[in-house]
Amino acid sequence: DAAIVIKNGSKEFKTLYSHLLPYMTDTESVWTVFGDNGVSVKSLVAVLSYFVLGGKSKTASVQQRISALQASSLYLLLLGIPGSVVNKVFHQILFDTCLNTVSNCWPQSLVKKRKKDTLKSSQADGKRSKPHRKDNDGMGVDEDEEQEEVHLSPQDLLKIREGVVLLVKSLLRLLLKFPLKDEPQSADNCVQVLLDSMVDKTDYRTHGAQAVAKLLAKMPCGHYASFIKWLFDYSRQSKVAYRMFALDVSMALLEQPEREANEDLDAELVTFLPHRFLVHNMVFGRRSDASPTVRGHALTCLAQCLELPSMNATRSVFIKTIVWWDMISVLDGNVMLVFSLAKDTMALLKRRVSDPKTNVRKCALQAMMGLLKHNVIMLSEENLAVLSERTRDPALSVKKKALQCLMDLLAAHPENSLVQKAWLRGVVPAVVDAESSVQEKALECLEQTILSQVKSHGSYSYRDAQQTLTWDLLGLLCDHCQDLGRYFSRAFTVWSKQNKFTAAFINNLISHTEAEHAAGAWLLLSKVASSCPRLDYGKILDAWDNLVRSKNVTVTTSVHILCVIGDIGEHLNEDTKSRIVGGCPSSNQKFNYVLQTFLNQHCGELVSVCEAYLSESLIDRSFEYYCKASVNWIFCHLYTLGVASLHCPSKVGKRIVLLVQSVLTSSVEQQSEGSEELAGSQPLSQFKATSMPSSVRAHAVITLGKLCLQHEELTRKYLPAFARELELCSELAVRSNVVVVMCDLCVRYTNMVDRYVPNVSACLRDKDPLIRKQTLTMLTNLLQEEFVKWKGSLFFRFIAVLVDSDPTIASLCEYCLVHLLLKKNPVMFSQHFIECIFHFNSYEKHKTYNKFPQTKAKFSLKGAQNKERRFTIYRFLLVHFTDAQRFNITIKISQNILACFVDGELPLDCDGAAVLAETFGILSLKEIKLSALSGAAGAGGDELQEDEQMAMAKAVMQVAQKKVVSQVQKKVFIESMIPIIINLKSMLEQKRSPVLKDLMGYLQLTMQDYRNEVKEFFAADEQLAVELEYNLKMYEKEKEHEMEAQMAHCSLVGDAVSGGTPVSTRPSNGDPGLPCPCFCPQAPQYGLCHAPARRPQPPRPAHPKTSPVRQVQLLAAYKHNAFIPTY
Repeated sequence: DAAIVIKNGSKEFKTLYSHLLPYMTDTESVWTVFGDNGVSVKSLVAVLSYFVLGGKSKTASVQQRISALQASSLYLLLLGIPGSVVNKVFHQILFDTCLNTVSNCWPQSLVKKRKKDTLKSSQADGKRSKPHRKDNDGMGVDEDEEQEEVHLSPQDLLKIREGVVLLVKSLLRLLLKFPLKDEPQSADNCVQVLLDSMVDKTDYRTHGAQAVAKLLAKMPCGHYASFIKWLFDYSRQSKVAYRMFALDVSMALLEQPEREANEDLDAELVTFLPHRFLVHNMVFGRRSDASPTVRGHALTCLAQCLELPSMNATRSVFIKTIVWWDMISVLDGNVMLVFSLAKDTMALLKRRVSDPKTNVRKCALQAMMGLLKHNVIMLSEENLAVLSERTRDPALSVKKKALQCLMDLLAAHPENSLVQKAWLRGVVPAVVDAESSVQEKALECLEQTILSQVKSHGSYSYRDAQQTLTWDLLGLLCDHCQDLGRYFSRAFTVWSKQNKFTAAFINNLISHTEAEHAAGAWLLLSKVASSCPRLDYGKILDAWDNLVRSKNVTVTTSVHILCVIGDIGEHLNEDTKSRIVGGCPSSNQKFNYVLQTFLNQHCGELVSVCEAYLSESLIDRSFEYYCKASVNWIFCHLYTLGVASLHCPSKVGKRIVLLVQSVLTSSVEQQSEGSEELAGSQPLSQFKATSMPSSVRAHAVITLGKLCLQHEELTRKYLPAFARELELCSELAVRSNVVVVMCDLCVRYTNMVDRYVPNVSACLRDKDPLIRKQTLTMLTNLLQEEFVKWKGSLFFRFIAVLVDSDPTIASLCEYCLVHLLLKKNPVMFSQHFIECIFHFNSYEKHKTYNKFPQTKAKFSLKGAQNKERRFTIYRFLLVHFTDAQRFNITIKISQNILACFVDGELPLDCDGAAVLAETFGILSLKEIKLSALSGAAGAGGDELQEDEQMAMAKAVMQVAQKKVVSQVQKKVFIESMIPIIINLKSMLEQKRSPVLKDLMGYLQLTMQDYRNEVKEFFAADEQLAVELEYNLKMYEKEKEHEMEAQMAHCSLVGDAVSGGTPVSTRPSNGDPGLPCPCFCPQAPQYGLCHAPARRPQPPRPAHPKTSPVRQVQLLAAYKHNAFIPTY
């Protein structure tokens, strides 16, 4: 019996399905087989309907849902077998029910509904103050039962998904047999069911959109237009999955030929037929969607429209991007259209390129590249710069996307010089990116575009676009993009280690040195000569002879040739070297020649020249003797001395060091001739008042730093002076260069400079924004490379820049912390959080925390005036915590701060009260709550995951994880926090401390999330629970009375002012009736030991005869002592 077979489980369903499937194409009739075996078709349909209807219930089990899907698939399969019409298998209601089976069996909507209901229930519980709520308790049980009924494991969802796939396949097979032309209502139902039941996964959405497009292709124009109208409304639904699927369906429809309106089509529906409606309203209309996922997908679809074979779709993008037609004129029978681009559209794209969401930025880059590629928007330098800048995006995937977009754009417009410049500006600097994968991508682009395209001059043809592009790019590097040379050199350093430079490659380059591309050829040779031991020296020397004789060789090319000669100089004989040096026509050219080449062999001569000049300028004659031009020559020689000393440290003598020092101290006379030591405890500027300009002294600092890089004893000698210079020097340029020098020395002599890192980090509070920004940047680089560790107070000084007075510096600090440093050390925020509380409050009485030897006054944020700045830092740190870190930090705060006050390890004096109050304020922040309680993880609503292949599994795991973590967190909270809170509350009541108001405020917020758990905790002591409930009610009433008192205070102040008598709203410090800021004798008490009869009363209004001034003083005193929540 078929019913018995079906009831045996999913395997029997699949077996029956596989046996029936061949009858869709076989000539043998399955109906005859049924008749021969006594199977009634009506009974079979009835059995299938039984299973289909069984899956409609919300309380259906997993097996019932799977059976409903498989029974629906069997029914659709029966409908597709020839003879089903004769045997009256088709039933309209059953057919529609089968199509709705997916929406009935898929549990996603039920899970979301359950979350909302649970959230509403918890909020309602928090608002009610009655201790007994029987109705609410009953509702809570029902909600728990509902959660258990609809909860499905990931394995269950996978089984249901397989049933959905089988149903969709069966439907598509049915449509191949019956196009449903005569059943438009059923076709509409099929389409709408596909739209309503589509899961949030890219592959399913794509196949579903194709299925919808196939169905719509068979519909007449009237039904097609009506459906497009319905789809437009569907695309504006609140559910993100619907809006995403509407975009996919629109793209699938744009691939089909555009429909033409029939004569009998309603005029209202005509506008829905053209592709223009789909592009303008469905695709372009979603560009500003509230969901970043939809925004990004809309931009991707916009780019795909330009690649479609349909000219109408492409034309629609053009028209939508253009604001108006400026002029239409006819010239020689041709229509000339001059148009301007839509500025608002470009502004929108640029905003999307800078969108906070990574996926949106990627899609915006793709859209902009498509518009630039097809000349929809102008290939201007401004527009192209957007793509180049994104190669330095914080997100790795955006960097790679930007590089790929630049490659695609260059392939589409290889002859455009602006595109070539943008490509160079984006790709070349990426070779030094922090991410190795980005470096590899940039090197791959450079190798593919430049290195692999170098052919011999004999095989070169201007018709070869790739070769022409290569030499155009090299020409730009020699001319307009010379600043990219250091990045370009880094690429050749990497390639040399990979043995990319073959003999054939070198010969091909040399063949171009005397042709039209000589500049580019010499540029490449200057990069590869040092790593290629065998070169054709004869051709290079011939090129040098031509250079000397020629008057048309550019300076850049001359430098490249000299670099090549410098690299091969050790392989030349002395006669050739003398001939080369003697060929220089002037002393200036000789000086430049020695500077640019032969540094390894001749930099000693440079050092001697610089020493002689500086000696003559600074010792033999007074500085005032020289004009401004002479000052520039001092700059030149100081800089040259520093560079040359890096190549020949052995040539640097003590006299040279004293000469550079004399520039800083302004006089060498204050040092005796035999003196070689410098007092390290004094800054260089303190020896004698200097007459040197600060710019000269700034250059001298850099030169002295370069000397120290090659001599460890000089570093040890001058480091104390550099550190003191940071503290006492008033010249901006000098302090700035000292920071640079000390950070460079930290790379070379890490251990030696480590003790002076606090002196450098102190510049984060420098009075000049430039030094603060420069220090922040350089410390970030050192921390990234681990030359500096998060030791001492460095983290707290760094994090304090988040509240810098300059918003740009604060924003830079946030970027450095989140995108550069936190990725390298994900636990650094949680490790330092508790110490932040003590450090920024300048509290040093804890036995463990805030025990730094350095001064902290400069970075202190102590006091009520800095409270908002401190909490800005706390919120920033907590926002970037994981749930596990939030969970752990709550427990640590309880153990390391609250418990210390309870045990008496920390005194409850003025400073202690401030720290304790701030701790309760932090615990009351919404950022410290777990996402399972605060809903932070679900703040995105129906947002889709970027990796949609795992979206369904992640959603299920998140639901289970939230439930488990929430239960564990509540249990730990009750067992560890509540006893400490109760003990601390009792202690604060005994001491009448004003911190009690902060504790009560935190306790009130906590009870909203843990009211039921607290009741269970106090089940053994009902009297204690009743008293706690009573205290909270009294606290709420005190808040209400406080508000009334504030209103009365405002009224009294108004009366006093109107009477012409000035009234002070603050009592005098000498008033004996006012409490001290730490202990409050008149403070209301909320003790658990007090009976309800001892209910604290609010202060009564002053007697009518009391003077207005005294009334204001009384109200101000009450306001000072009243317990107002800090949140």
